[in-house]
Amino acid sequence: MKDDVYIVLNKPSGYVCSTVSDRSSVVFDLIDKSLLEECRSRKKNLHTVGRLDKETEGLLLLTTDGMFSHNLTVPEHSIRKVYSVILRDSVTEEGQELYRKAFSEGVMLPADKKFPEQQSRPALIEWKEPNCAEITVTEGKFHQVRRMFMAMGNEVVRLKRVCIGSLSLDDSLEPGKYRSLTVEEIKSLEC
Repeated sequence: MKDDVYIVLNKPSGYVCSTVSDRSSVVFDLIDKSLLEECRSRKKNLHTVGRLDKETEGLLLLTTDGMFSHNLTVPEHSIRKVYSVILRDSVTEEGQELYRKAFSEGVMLPADKKFPEQQSRPALIEWKEPNCAEITVTEGKFHQVRRMFMAMGNEVVRLKRVCIGSLSLDDSLEPGKYRSLTVEEIKSLEC
């Protein structure tokens, strides 16, 4: 742990979680070049812990610690991830109850690109407004949150990850900015 790097980034929309892309900006463009060089010189691979799609904003972890990354992303550990969602269509109170029930049982995710139709694990949804909710999932299937709402006949127009495990996105961390995790935060995230 002492030689590894642990970063929390407030990912803005428009960046992909990849090391290179010929069509989009990558999250590593937001990281100080000297830190990237230091990681390379120490033969440490700085990588994202899981991924957020290009349009999704919010909490993204980066680290050089492969075991830390693995433990946070393997489905068996059921690490809680919370997303703030703004929907295309408002949902009535009756409809909100249908979403709650469907998500609590898990929904069949529609096929998306090379990913087939697949069942999601149960998830929690807390409505903030008729078109705004927070959803808590414990897995990370491709475009999962977007596909869950698609299965309900709705569309996500804005998606932001606000929490992973015990770590919440710091309100003072502006989009595109990052900071090192504290020792306490790292320990709280370790499985």
